[in-house]
Amino acid sequence: MKNKIVIILTLQFIITVFAFSGCGESTASSNSSKLTYCAYYEDAICDIIKRYNKYCTKHYDESYQIEIVEFESQEEMKLKMSTEIMAGEGPDIFSLSQKLPFEKLTDSKTIADVNELISEFSYDIGIDNCNSKIMDAGVIDGKRYFIPLFYSPDVFITTEETLNKYNLTSSEFSFKALSEKLSKNKKEYSLFGSADDNIAFFYSFLDQYIDFNSGNTEFNSDKFSEDLDSIYSLIKNDTTDENVNYFLYENINNGASILYKEMPAFSGIVRTYSCLKYLGSTPVFVNNYNMDDDSISASTDVGIAVNDNCKNKEKLLLHGPSGCGKTLSAYVLSGELNRPLIIVNLGTIISSKLGETSKNLTQIFKSADKEKAIVETAESAAIRDYKYIINNITKCNLYSFNCLSDTYFNSSVISDIVDKYLNGDISNEKFIRQLTAATEIYLKE
Repeated sequence: MKNKIVIILTLQFIITVFAFSGCGESTASSNSSKLTYCAYYEDAICDIIKRYNKYCTKHYDESYQIEIVEFESQEEMKLKMSTEIMAGEGPDIFSLSQKLPFEKLTDSKTIADVNELISEFSYDIGIDNCNSKIMDAGVIDGKRYFIPLFYSPDVFITTEETLNKYNLTSSEFSFKALSEKLSKNKKEYSLFGSADDNIAFFYSFLDQYIDFNSGNTEFNSDKFSEDLDSIYSLIKNDTTDENVNYFLYENINNGASILYKEMPAFSGIVRTYSCLKYLGSTPVFVNNYNMDDDSISASTDVGIAVNDNCKNKEKLLLHGPSGCGKTLSAYVLSGELNRPLIIVNLGTIISSKLGETSKNLTQIFKSADKEKAIVETAESAAIRDYKYIINNITKCNLYSFNCLSDTYFNSSVISDIVDKYLNGDISNEKFIRQLTAATEIYLKE
């Protein structure tokens, strides 16, 4: 009997839901037994909460639900939350996307140690079964203050053809090499096609040299000074025109910009990679800047923390199925059996015409009988390369690349210094002195 492995690959969004309890007065629920979360727009946590509340209605009761306390603006929410946190109150669930000084909140014991809560209430939430490199992003001084819910590899998409324009290949890519090639090339270029991404990229560079866990920085190291020159040159000489719409696929395919930072959704990454391949390019992933040149890092796209002032900690609850590994299992099984693995995009199978869908499926299974080699589509090539990155991640950053400009530290502590430096108002030496002083005051005050 022939072994046939046929996968109809669909991109699914599997949600793991965390729900925590307790509340303060002003940000509290109208029902004192309910849980609270603050938001000024419907973010990813709100979506999770709404799904969780439906689950509570079916399996528990309304007292287990979480109430979303809405605000008109981010500043209004930040002010109210900060005031109540200082008074020992505040909402029960914090999101890492909220502009709060989380590094200081862990020092003041405002945020609960999740490990202690798990031990106290005997909850088995499966942290030990998760990728430790990712989960360790939430551990400070041995305590688990933050829970990453979703993460993505900290990589950019480009093409070999674009890199070849600057006499580079993906295997020899580094930002220092790119900076040197661009300086010699003397041509106009756009790094990302977005000035906002340039700023986020700069903050991600700075973040590599700050250890919020130990409170130490390496801004005075020779490596920081040397690489600062390269990163500054890349951003300073960028000619991105904010009045031009750098259309994604044509942008990268034509080399109008060198890199693209895809939104963290896996489906978006695969779609971008696949479209570039269909356009005749050779798409590749390149790592974001990393202080350890050979490392592959990730970023927490959605993460939460729990207010240690929770009034109803006995309701601490996690529920939801994790990814069951269907696709990975198929790859493994294919290798073990030494049989074909056919990966098919669902959109190419389903048809609105009566009978066409079953005919398409029949054809795929016939192909599985005949083929003795793996049939690889553009989508499966993207998944293969993406999987390699995921399997080789060495560390995870606490904040998402796309939110770095809005973290409390970056936006409230060092943003003025960064702006002055990138505008050319202060020298490298002065920038390093001011950056070091501001960071040390924040970490140690």
